[in-house]
Amino acid sequence: MARKILLAVDGTEKGLESVSVLGRLLKDQPDFELVLFHCVQQLSSLLPSDLCVDLEDRCKISFKDQERIGNAVLSESLKRLVQAGFPEDRIVPKLKMNSMDPAQDIIAEADSRKIRTIALGRRGRSQVEALLLGSVSGKVAQYAQHKTVWIVDAPVNETGKVLIAMEDAPESRELTAYAAEFVAPSRRMRFTFLHLMPPVPPTFWDNGHILGSAERKDRQSRIEKWRSEWMDRVSKFMSDGKELLQRQGTPGANLDTLVLPTKLGIARDLLNEIAEHQFQMVIMGKKSFHERKPFLMGSHASKVMQNVKCVVLCLVDY
Repeated sequence: MARKILLAVDGTEKGLESVSVLGRLLKDQPDFELVLFHCVQQLSSLLPSDLCVDLEDRCKISFKDQERIGNAVLSESLKRLVQAGFPEDRIVPKLKMNSMDPAQDIIAEADSRKIRTIALGRRGRSQVEALLLGSVSGKVAQYAQHKTVWIVDAPVNETGKVLIAMEDAPESRELTAYAAEFVAPSRRMRFTFLHLMPPVPPTFWDNGHILGSAERKDRQSRIEKWRSEWMDRVSKFMSDGKELLQRQGTPGANLDTLVLPTKLGIARDLLNEIAEHQFQMVIMGKKSFHERKPFLMGSHASKVMQNVKCVVLCLVDY
């Protein structure tokens, strides 16, 4: 059964570069099919509503012009995929006319085709513009329920390195299962399971008074027990993940595990690790670690999405 990805394209140069990135990434996986999807927006959807009052007809792009524009975008995107090595016979182009909200149209198309992975490039707006206007990629990431969203920030570090951001919860297995199905079949990828160890929780603090010798010993003993139990859980999830990826054909030499203490905060530390080691792909959950904050409401995933550079960010909704 073919694995399908809905690849939403916009025709911008940065977007076309993202198309090439994905073509090179997926070209060697023979059972992948790409649905190449473009939404032609009406001018009225791009302007404040008061500018189109009494001018509705003049704010509309004709069907013929929409078709011409849309087909040009699809044609160039398909060309980039083929040039990257992705087979043309596994590309299905689809055009959406009269789009008033591309993000919702992208999600609806994925729903209608029962596709659970959506990929799209980031246009390159500044962080302030993205927050004020709401980017298409941000809206898709926020509202696409039970789907994984790939956000490509081209140009990408094409190092073959994949970071899987692990939690200390069973949901981490969903990240590994997704990586095994969609990424591991590409034998050249190298995976790093990373977990950021949280600071010692307030229950182990000194309670506002100087601890005696016996109290310090007891406190340290309980802290070590907490760390040991935490590490046991994380190590089990990482070990299970390595076994799954190896069953999919990933060599053991291409699998690493890393547990680091949190220094500046989970999101900032993740961003620093991604930049330092030049990961090509980052796989993480859409919801915040532990607190389960709604996406784009201060979650770690939203902070990483807004600030990460030169990677394919895979946000898995579990």
